[in-house]
Amino acid sequence: MTIDVAVDRTDSRHEESAETVRAQRPRRRGGLLFASIVLVGLGLSFLSASVLAPDLVDKVTGDAKVSVLKQFHQIFAPDELPTIRLGAEGGMVELDHCDGTFTEMVSYRIDDVLPLFAAHNNCGGDVILGWDIGQRVTVAGSDAIYEVVEERHTPKWSNVEKLAGMTGEFMVQTCFYGENKMRFLSLAPVGPAASVG
Repeated sequence: MTIDVAVDRTDSRHEESAETVRAQRPRRRGGLLFASIVLVGLGLSFLSASVLAPDLVDKVTGDAKVSVLKQFHQIFAPDELPTIRLGAEGGMVELDHCDGTFTEMVSYRIDDVLPLFAAHNNCGGDVILGWDIGQRVTVAGSDAIYEVVEERHTPKWSNVEKLAGMTGEFMVQTCFYGENKMRFLSLAPVGPAASVG
């Protein structure tokens, strides 16, 4: 008899746990279904926005990326200056190589315009979108510290003459995300890396 009672208790516990599992399954399925609907809805929203307003999506995501990169640098490397790499001279072909360097644009070589180094914003050029006047930076391979001394914005494909008269040693350029606008920053040396505090 005792054995039968023990078996009955085991069977009733098994039945209770099976009923509990069955009772929980609809809740899990409902939650999973709700989460799936929300994710699909978000995906469709982003897809629609990308098709209907691609520039706006590009601007919002680009601005967020620049902000996150700037915050990341301030948190994890607050004592290190941003570094850029100046690359080979050339034109759009070299610029499109997207190798992480700023290409010296030969088409910008005219009187009264500083040497110009450009990079696409999605190829590392966006680092300069987070800089302000007074930002100090280093250039890979150089012992000097540079400072941003002047800024200009022009529409894309503007005449080079709009950059005449900028002060400094050279300029860096990239495009703003989602806008028909380029950003030019001129940099001037402020001293050797070891002596600048």
